[in-house]
Amino acid sequence: MQSFSFDAGIYLLELFLYKPYKIEIGARGKLSFPPGYYYYVGTAQKNLSARLKRYQEGPANKHWHIDYFLDRAIIKRIFAREVGAEEECKLAEKLLNLKETEMVHKGLGSSDCQCPTHLIHSPNPLASEKIEEVMPE
Repeated sequence: MQSFSFDAGIYLLELFLYKPYKIEIGARGKLSFPPGYYYYVGTAQKNLSARLKRYQEGPANKHWHIDYFLDRAIIKRIFAREVGAEEECKLAEKLLNLKETEMVHKGLGSSDCQCPTHLIHSPNPLASEKIEEVMPE
C-alpha cells in the first residue's frame, strides 16, 4: 500500500476499467461506464491513510458512489496533497476541463457539493506531468 507522510488532505485515485460495465451505484441504479481510465477526487481531512487503505482493500460496507465503482475498477495510481478540503472541488474542475477528459455521469462523487462530478473519464491514462500540473501545491 502506498503511504504518505501526512494524514489529512485531498487525494486522486487513478482507476481503470478494461471493458465496458454496467455498475449498480447505490440509489442511482445501474449505470453504464465505457472502458478506460477514471479519476476520482476526494478529501480526507483526517485519517487519509485509513481511507486509502479502505479503497485498496475493497470496502466491506458501501457508503459512497466510489465504493460501488471500485467493485469493478482497478486502482492504478494514487496521488495526494496535504491541503484543505476546498482544493478538492478545484482539482475536480481542473481535471474535467482537460481536453482529454469527460464526464460520464453527472453527480457521481459530488453529492455533497455543487460540482458536476468528481469521477472523470479519460480513454487513455493521463501523463504524470499532466496530473502534477493540475494537483494543488
